[in-house]
Amino acid sequence: MADNIITIEQYLKGKVRNIDIPDNALSAILMDAGCESVEMTQEVTDDETGETSTETVTEPITKDTDVTLLSTKERELCLAWLYAWIAGSPTQTGSTKDADGDWEHSDGGERMSAAVLANYLRMANAIFAKYDLPTIGSNKWGMKGSGFHKIRRYPK
Repeated sequence: MADNIITIEQYLKGKVRNIDIPDNALSAILMDAGCESVEMTQEVTDDETGETSTETVTEPITKDTDVTLLSTKERELCLAWLYAWIAGSPTQTGSTKDADGDWEHSDGGERMSAAVLANYLRMANAIFAKYDLPTIGSNKWGMKGSGFHKIRRYPK
């Protein structure tokens, strides 16, 4: 693989900051986005005649695939599924805490507020809506009314 290409993994990790994305999550994101294979053209030289021809080869998409081989829709859907994965993540991860008497020490960990996670979900849903796909967690329910005393009561 050439040094100047950007892989799908680098592209997706570059879109979010300070978030550890495991390899199995990246694989699931690629599957959910429908990124299964990509067609590439390559030159093939016949050993006997020395003639060069071009053939199309279908390669499976992995986290190391060049991101420019994906269509804009595939890239955006990968990003949407990444945002959805982050939105479903715990608000605090990987922290350790030690205490001994009055002494206390915390190390590592990432903490995200519910508002930040809701923003990731909103960004994912905006991409899903762009391609007329079902959104996540956007069912419409609740009470109708404009105040405490004006809530509509339905007959029993």
